[in-house]
Amino acid sequence: MLGICSQYLHLKLPEIVYTIKCQSNRSMIEYFILFCIFGILTYSNFIHMHPKRTTMIAYVGEEHPRLFERQYTSRDAELFVFRKKRYNSKRMIYKKKGTERNFFEKSDFKNMLIVHRLHYSVPSLHSGTVIYKHNNKTIAEYMSKISNQKIINIFI
Repeated sequence: MLGICSQYLHLKLPEIVYTIKCQSNRSMIEYFILFCIFGILTYSNFIHMHPKRTTMIAYVGEEHPRLFERQYTSRDAELFVFRKKRYNSKRMIYKKKGTERNFFEKSDFKNMLIVHRLHYSVPSLHSGTVIYKHNNKTIAEYMSKISNQKIINIFI
C-alpha cells in the first residue's frame, strides 16, 4: 500500500496512485538558514531603530495613574509610577513609593521629571534642577544627572 523511493512517496490506493515529493535534507537546511538570517535582521532592525530612552517621568501624586498615563504617554520618555498599589498597564512601570530618587541615581537615565500634580503643562527643557510650583504647591520637579547644582523655582 505504501512504497518509499529516494525522493518520492508513492501512495497506492485502489484504482488511484498518488505521488508526493518528499522534502530533502538540503531544503530543510536552506529554510533553517533563511530563518536565522531573518531573525538576525529583525533583531538588528529593532536595536538600531528603537534607541534606549534617556528620560524618565515618575508620578508620585494622589490621582489615578491612568490620568498620568494619558497625559504623558506622547512624550519620548519611560513612565514610572511610585505607589503602593499596582494597576494593569503595559506602558507604565510600578515601583515602591518613596524610592524615585534612589532609582534615578542607580539607573542609566540622564533626566527625570517627578510629577506631583496632574493637569498642568510642565516643560522639560532645562539642564539643571528645576522645581515647578503653582500657588506655592509643588507641581513637578525636573532633575538632570548633568546638572550644575543650581535649583531654579518656576511658578506656573
